[in-house]
Amino acid sequence: MRSLYSCLLLLLSLLVVGFGAAGAGAPADTARIVHLLRLADLTLASQPDSARRYAQQSLALARQAHAPRLESEALEHLGWLHFVRGDYPAALRTYQQALTKAQAAHFAKECAMLHADIGLVLQQEGAYPEALENDLQALRYYGAVHDSTHLAYAIMNVASVEHNEQHYAQSVAYYQQAIKLLAKNKDEADLITSYQGLALVYADQGKFSEAETYFRRGLAVFHRNKDSTNEAIVLNNLGDINSKQKNYLLARTYFGQALQLATSNKDESMIAVCCAGLAQVLYQQGEYAKSQGYAQRSLAIAERIKATPVAKEVCIVLANALAAQRRFEPALAFYKQGKRLEDSLYGTKHTAQIDALRNQYQHYRREQEETAHRYLIQQLERDQRISHLTLLLVLGVSLFLLALGLGLRHQYRATRQRDQARQQAQEAQQATERVERLLNEAKLQQAEYDLALNNQKLTSLALSVMQKGEILQEVKERLDTIARTADDEVRKQLMRLRQNIDQNGSSTKEWEQFRLMFEEVHQNFFAELRRQCPEVTPNELRLAALLKLNFSSKAMAGLMGISEESIKKARYRLRQKLQLSTTDNLVDFMMRLETSKAA
Repeated sequence: MRSLYSCLLLLLSLLVVGFGAAGAGAPADTARIVHLLRLADLTLASQPDSARRYAQQSLALARQAHAPRLESEALEHLGWLHFVRGDYPAALRTYQQALTKAQAAHFAKECAMLHADIGLVLQQEGAYPEALENDLQALRYYGAVHDSTHLAYAIMNVASVEHNEQHYAQSVAYYQQAIKLLAKNKDEADLITSYQGLALVYADQGKFSEAETYFRRGLAVFHRNKDSTNEAIVLNNLGDINSKQKNYLLARTYFGQALQLATSNKDESMIAVCCAGLAQVLYQQGEYAKSQGYAQRSLAIAERIKATPVAKEVCIVLANALAAQRRFEPALAFYKQGKRLEDSLYGTKHTAQIDALRNQYQHYRREQEETAHRYLIQQLERDQRISHLTLLLVLGVSLFLLALGLGLRHQYRATRQRDQARQQAQEAQQATERVERLLNEAKLQQAEYDLALNNQKLTSLALSVMQKGEILQEVKERLDTIARTADDEVRKQLMRLRQNIDQNGSSTKEWEQFRLMFEEVHQNFFAELRRQCPEVTPNELRLAALLKLNFSSKAMAGLMGISEESIKKARYRLRQKLQLSTTDNLVDFMMRLETSKAA
């Protein structure tokens, strides 16, 4: 987070630059470049045009002075200015130039920061696998040097990717991890930024009260700091959650305020997002022509700056607005364009890349934990060796003193030696038992971690299948709605499209992947169910697995592609086959099934 400095520091920096500029013939020096970069930081939020000018001046001076580190830092400032303006292609080009310069000079810290910056730009463009790959590179560096603040921001970038992928549980976990790191530094601005990301996840989960609380806290801080860029973002987020709650008048107010700030800041990315929000609200209120105007403005900007996620959303709004005006042919064209953009964001190859990178990160975290465990064991072993050396030293001194003693103390010496030997054996045994206990605890923690990770993957996969089914059902309902008011030729095309969805909507491959992962976590479940009920069908095995995971009837209906009434009938038939009485709970039976077998 780029924090604001005091007004006094700004005045001092201006004086330094002014004196430096007075000597026009003097060579550029490091101090002047540093002050220009500081000025760029100071004016970033309130005077972006001045910040750009300072960054460009520092870049020219750094190149003249052949200072690669400062040149890389100046390029990073320029890239950030392009990013906050919403010019993602220019930001990406500038960041990559800076990264090339930093890599050539082997500046590890600068490389890590630039990988994180590039990850942010790629995320805004919808290139989530590439964004996550850059974020992981930044994570490895900051984790190795124990830079908790930058590590927290890199973790928040990963959390944001998971949020965009609709993996809400993982996203919340990463944001909470980042919040713990930032809380130690007691930096209000940094902490507020992390809570804004967490609030976005809560909003998508329907937890509007918690989300609004965090957004309002952030709005107060950003307004106080005159950070109009982040203030516009929060106002847009408040408009979004009010739109989701159907508070359309209030939503329009927030979106309008956000659009006014974004226009003042010349932030094209935020202008596109605000226009998309206004288009959605106006469509809900039946003002279709105005909705179409805002949507077209948003789409034009999103396509120019390559903001694919925004373009995808606004295409659907455009399709709905045009369909409501009975302009079905262009509506269908925009709907198809939106689906193509969605496929480019969430296609099979994309999902596989995200899963592979997520596994890399989980593997990295396990390695870090294993390293910590090994370090603890090494510490214990070192303590044990020191204890042995101490005992040997004491024993040697005691023997030397006793050798000089009188013969009358011979019996006392022998008794003392036996006591010391017994004590040494006891301490050695206790140290060994302690090491073994810690090793067993480490193994148990690893096993519990692996089980929790597999359960998390299993639930994520099931939710992914359910969300796909719900999306397909919504698409079919929209097609039916459009078809009812369309002419015959358009209706035939829509019906063929609906039939194609019906024929290709379900995925046996996804269910097979679900079954394999479920058997990995619950190894004896299906075998025990078949033993108790040999005539159980494959669909009943699916139903039993979802009951084991304690899904609701509505969720199971979405996952299996049938109605809730059919789910009730299937549960009744399964109860009959299992010969359960009316007092027996079917979900409890499935929960106990594998446990009773293991016992």
